[in-house]
Amino acid sequence: MIPLKDNLKCLLFPWVTFTVIALNCVAYVLELTALSNGSAAQFIQTYLMVPGRFLEAFTSGDPAAIAAAIGTVFSSMFLHDPSGPAHLLGNMLYLFVFGRALEARLGHGKFILFYLVGGIAAALAHLWSDPSSMVPTLGASGAIAGVLGGYLLLWPKAQITGLVPVPATIRAYWYILFWIGMQFSSVITGASDGVAYWAHIGGFIAGLVIGLAVRMISPNSEVCYVPSDCTPCETESDDDEDEDKDKNEKS
Repeated sequence: MIPLKDNLKCLLFPWVTFTVIALNCVAYVLELTALSNGSAAQFIQTYLMVPGRFLEAFTSGDPAAIAAAIGTVFSSMFLHDPSGPAHLLGNMLYLFVFGRALEARLGHGKFILFYLVGGIAAALAHLWSDPSSMVPTLGASGAIAGVLGGYLLLWPKAQITGLVPVPATIRAYWYILFWIGMQFSSVITGASDGVAYWAHIGGFIAGLVIGLAVRMISPNSEVCYVPSDCTPCETESDDDEDEDKDKNEKS
């Protein structure tokens, strides 16, 4: 599934979303440069999270090693598969489509915290699933999975236009539930394609929890709307009520 756009218009410019996208792109160029210079081993040791080494650092009790291990949780969020741009481009497209509305709803500062919490939850889920693994992990997928979880709770009935695989427009809840269903399916079937599916699931659950909290605390935000009628588009219930009211007035 390739999302292209949603039907929401937001009143806040998503400069954090665009900044995160730019940082990922810059990090990718730096990553390729480092690897081309023959410093792959040092690069992996310094910037990529390796579950086995992460736990070794904590059991060692060395503050410097622990700090370095924690740092890899954050640095690995901004790095992608160096064998080709598909991993980077796919993640950034998802962030562009689903992140803008979430940033508008949360505000700039809270959105970056949301994004990082999703990434941390993803890392913890991956550590839990395979604590002794010495395979380096990288990518923004876990943090972006958190964005999907938040979007699902706040705009379940928004319209997502994308390729599924032919061009189509469907509700956000169908799109996102299918995506997370594929992650669970891959875990259940034991897919061995080098993808950290538990990281996706962990980030998604974190996004759901935060999205639920936001929905309970601030249920009627009008920061995003459908441009055709300029009304809040978090759900269709308001539109349906307006239609019923119009019918009653006409009768």
